[in-house]
Amino acid sequence: MKLHQLRALVCIHETGSLQDASQVLHLTQSALSRSMKELESQLGVTLLVRSNKGMSLTEHGQRVLGHARQALESVRRARQEIEDMKGLTVSEITLGVTPVTALLSPLQQTLLHFQQTYPNAALKVLEMRPAQLLQHLRDGLLDFALTSQVPSHAVGLDWQPLCRIPGVVAVRKGHPLQHVRSLRLFQEAQWISVDSVADTLSQFNQLFASSALGRPRRVFECTAMNLAIKMLLNSDSVMVISQGALGPGLVGLGDMVKHLHPVELEESVPDYSVNIVCVNRSYLTRAAGLLFTQLQSGFAVEHSTSNAL
Repeated sequence: MKLHQLRALVCIHETGSLQDASQVLHLTQSALSRSMKELESQLGVTLLVRSNKGMSLTEHGQRVLGHARQALESVRRARQEIEDMKGLTVSEITLGVTPVTALLSPLQQTLLHFQQTYPNAALKVLEMRPAQLLQHLRDGLLDFALTSQVPSHAVGLDWQPLCRIPGVVAVRKGHPLQHVRSLRLFQEAQWISVDSVADTLSQFNQLFASSALGRPRRVFECTAMNLAIKMLLNSDSVMVISQGALGPGLVGLGDMVKHLHPVELEESVPDYSVNIVCVNRSYLTRAAGLLFTQLQSGFAVEHSTSNAL
């Protein structure tokens, strides 16, 4: 496999057609088609199929796509690393966070300090759900991430634990069940899950699994955190959130979160496990490696301070 073939495969997938991909890559359609046929011949499988909707990847093509993105991103970072060493370019760092980790003060403080120390670094922070973060890491679209969930299969990823955040079950103040202490009595309530209901590792599913209870029937899946909180405040819904979300830090909500009430359950609510994760520390550019280390130090200082108090 050659880089130009992998680049062509990614571009065809993203544009959906040979014609559009050829324009993006400044190649003729015949040259692009020939490149794909050579790659398919080398691998002995069909990677692309044509339909009335354009070009799409086969199952084999989908598997190659992930590796292609990783390879292209590795090459881009290698070039950036050399250019940085020569003082010719500005470093680019892409960090992934979850809605839970985005609220943590060590993250905010470290990012501000890093920007002040390295004003020429181009820093990008993307917020998404834990499962999305892992896929973006594997596809090479993130340098590293701060996630609030540990997957059952972390093969091929470098994990470093940072801290744990208590989880709470929350309702609006004045909710008819706000003083109920048994999780069993909440099973018929309307729940909101900010993760996929199918995600068995989410705090929502872990809450009921750890209590040996079946999952509630009425679950509204809403991955937009601010919308989920607003719906929680304006209905009789129930939701698992981090303890930090009960503070005033949620963007766009202000004092509204003061109207949330943490339910004092007899059952244990799962903690959020905060981890910093990348594919391989040695693959990070110098700038990304510095930010990675500073974040580790920032959380270590916060943890030691909290313990002292």
